[in-house]
Amino acid sequence: MDPVAARRAQRLSRQGQPKFLAGAIVAGIAQLGAAFCCGLAIGTMVDLLRSGVIDSSFADNDPAVDSGFLGLATLPVLLVVGVFGLMLTGGVTRHLIAAYTGGEKQPIRQTPVVVLAVAAGVLADTTTWTTPLQVGTKVDPVFHEDESWSAFGWVMYRADVWLPALLLVIAALVTVYAIKHNRRLRRQIADRNRLLTEGRKVTGAITDLSIRTSQNDQGQRSVVGADVVVKFTDLQGTDRWVTRRAENRSAIPTADTALVLFDPLHPEADDLVFVAFQPDPLPGDWIGNLG
Repeated sequence: MDPVAARRAQRLSRQGQPKFLAGAIVAGIAQLGAAFCCGLAIGTMVDLLRSGVIDSSFADNDPAVDSGFLGLATLPVLLVVGVFGLMLTGGVTRHLIAAYTGGEKQPIRQTPVVVLAVAAGVLADTTTWTTPLQVGTKVDPVFHEDESWSAFGWVMYRADVWLPALLLVIAALVTVYAIKHNRRLRRQIADRNRLLTEGRKVTGAITDLSIRTSQNDQGQRSVVGADVVVKFTDLQGTDRWVTRRAENRSAIPTADTALVLFDPLHPEADDLVFVAFQPDPLPGDWIGNLG
């Protein structure tokens, strides 16, 4: 069976099934838990750095890093669960949502909430941070060579305030970006749906294909998509070029032609041009300038 047709049939069979929506919700909740653990790990590491700056190494005031639920193993476990859990649950959530919606382009939903969960984890961890022996002085109970805090010491002392606040600011900026991106995406989907009825479809020629790769820690590269340049001719006989991105390896075109959907009244408008790299495309197969 044609692998492209097989993927299409599988996607159509999954679309709208409640089990994929339920799985996405569960994976999304797990992702928030992993983000919270990541915040706890960040807070614990900052506390270690902070303690070394505000207290002498001879002071009997060690950070409470070994008082967690797993003792000294608490920090490594939080790091593993937080970092790898975020990557795993994030990928699973996106996959399940894509399956439920039939591959339709998805708005940014997870990232702002994930950053908020990380901030919540850091804020929760700050309540357990080490209290300095003496505010403003790095006490040395062994050699009695006390030192006044440097500017960096005062900065680290107040890390329980500025670090969660910084993460909240980042979350706010990510939220603003997501709102703007999602507004553009809704407009793009609305334009695409309108053009599927009122627009024109022509065959375009693929004139350039730039493979995109990613590299892992071992230096191995893998194909993750491609930037494709497509040339088409509008109804007035003018040649035009657009660049569209194939987001994954399976979406990279294998032929030298593509379908182009555009507005005949505004063929020069890049945001009103959509490209599909497979025959008889579904609505979600049309690629706009937002992917």
